[in-house]
This record gives sequence, C-alpha cells and structure tokens, in this order.
Amino acid sequence: MAIADLIEMDKNPLDMPTKQARRQSFLQDYFKDQPIQVIPLPGDASFRKYYRILGADKSYILMEDTPDRPPVPPFVMVEPFRDIAAHLRRLGLNAPQVYADNIDHGLLLLDDFGENTYTRLLNAGTDAKPLYELAIDVLIHLHNHKDRCDVKIPDYTVKTYIDEASLFIDWYLPAITGRSLNDQARADWNSAWTEILSHLPEDQNTLVLRDYHVDNLMLVEDQKGLDKCGLLDFQDALIGPFAYDVMSLLEDARRSMDETLFDYLLYTKYLPSIKGLDQQAFLKSFYILAAQRHAKVLGIFVRLYKRDEKARYLDFLPHVHKLFLNAMQQKEMEPLVAWFEKYKIDFEQTPDIDRIKGVKQWA
Repeated sequence: MAIADLIEMDKNPLDMPTKQARRQSFLQDYFKDQPIQVIPLPGDASFRKYYRILGADKSYILMEDTPDRPPVPPFVMVEPFRDIAAHLRRLGLNAPQVYADNIDHGLLLLDDFGENTYTRLLNAGTDAKPLYELAIDVLIHLHNHKDRCDVKIPDYTVKTYIDEASLFIDWYLPAITGRSLNDQARADWNSAWTEILSHLPEDQNTLVLRDYHVDNLMLVEDQKGLDKCGLLDFQDALIGPFAYDVMSLLEDARRSMDETLFDYLLYTKYLPSIKGLDQQAFLKSFYILAAQRHAKVLGIFVRLYKRDEKARYLDFLPHVHKLFLNAMQQKEMEPLVAWFEKYKIDFEQTPDIDRIKGVKQWA
C-alpha cells in the first residue's frame, strides 16, 4: 500500500493539501516502498507539528515547521534545530539525530525518544529527584565543555531580553489592569531593564537552550548516563548566561518544585560542579533572568489565550506570578520596582482569570 493511503489526514483545516503533498514526497524519498503509518501527535504552544512514523525499521518523528505558516515572531524554522542538534550531539548530549531534512519545506525526520517526557513521568508519581539530577548533570556537562559556544547562533542581547520582557506590558498588564501604556512609560520600562541587565556577568556564557524544563526533557529507554536525558525544543537557542537554563528548570512556569530539592540541585549539585564559577555573580544573574523570563511567560500565556484561544495556559498564571514576585525581591530589581511605583501599577496584584477571560468587566 502506498504512503499516501496510510497517512492519517491532519484535522486542522488550515493544513492545506499542498502541505500534505510535501510530507508525502519527503517521506516517500526516505522510506521508498516501506508500508509506514503517519500519526499526528498533539501540538504544543508553537506552530510546529509533529507526526510519529511507524512501520519502518524503527519509530521516527517527523517535525514540520512550514515556511507558509503565520509569520508570528519568533519566526524560527527547522534549520536551527538541525544545526543545534548536531552541536549538542558533538558535545556528547542526546539531542535527536536528524536522518533527513527538507529545509525549504520545513521538514525534519528525527529520532523518536518515546513517550516518557519528564512531565508525564512526574504526573504519574515518578520520583522527581533522579530525573532532576539527570537534567542538572546535563547542564553541568554543557557548562563545563570547552566547545559549548562553538555553534553559529546569535547572542542573547539586551534588546532581545527587553523585547521578551515587554510581552508583560503588551499582553499581561492590559489584561490585569485594563490599562495600556504610553510611549514614555514604555521608554522608562526599557531603561529600567537596561540598568538591571547591566549586572549580568560577561564571563559566564554558554549555549542557552532557553526552554529547558520538564515538558522538553525525556527519559530515553535503553540508554545510559547522560544519554538517558533526551533534549527537545532547542531551536530558539542563543549564546547567553549559565544561569538561564538552570533557572528555567528549577523555576518551571508549569509546576512547583519542593524547596529542599531546589536547594539541593542548585547549591549542592550544580554550583560546586562548575569550574571556576563566581557563584555570587551566578546567583545575581539567576534572579535577574528569573524576573525577565517570568515577565515574558506571563505575557506569552495571556497571548496564547487571547490570540491563539489556548485557555489552558491561564491556569499557570498564579504560579508564574508568584515566581515573578520572588525574583522582584532582589536588590538588582529596584529599577523595575520604581517603574511600577511611578506608573501606579501594583505588580503584586494576583492575576484575576475571570477578568482576563472577560467574565468580569472593568469599572
């Protein structure tokens, strides 16, 4: 039977026949006449689509991020994923191997790491400590590797940080205050962040995967050592501070971590393991980056609801807001505290989900 007869049609009406034809041609070129089955997998917060390929010598994953999808920033295609995956594998980490690619059509054929995401395992009651220890060991290995930055990707710049943090004032603040900001308020917001970000260390740079959390980590069966940790969703990677991915893992936007485990992973396991690390500079950057990321994520989660109709992300807002408040207690965040005071915005205000949904109106 031909591949075309076995492909299960994507039920998304925006997935035009042209895209299906591209997938068929791509798979036909690789698998020839093997009787494969292509099964759509649940999506995530991005425009990417994934399919599991069964019936060949082993299971594969087809990643699709087409050039004709909506051009919503950050507009990242599959080429960065391919190149960064190769770099991670050179460093001795378990990113998916890429078996075939069509960059023009946004298609990659990858290793299938299975079903055991960290999220699924934790939700099923698996002991958290060994999973997080393995994830921290991956970062220790990466951050100690002499070639960690030897990949052609952009640096994390002040502009990038501020553009991300500004999702907070573009989406989150209007949703919880009913107010929009004028140009002067935005300029002052940028100035506050510029001052804060000047405290980031300049000598603690690495490959930053940027979304290093339990949704993007997998426990890979039949592997040993660091290879047991499968890495996903790193196509947005940049060169930036050591602290970013450590913070992203330990201050997950979607789940809480036991304080004892947090302290063990950060203070007992990670910090003593990094060669020549200025720990005070690291911890200062940890909470600056925490405030920046949590501000960004608060904005993203509201945007996912309002723009993309993904209401489930609103459930995470109280947790992320709590993490944001904790980071705002640090001395380096005083310029942002002053900004909130100047514009009479109570950043400690708990997000009101009903108001964001429009169930409760502003007076």
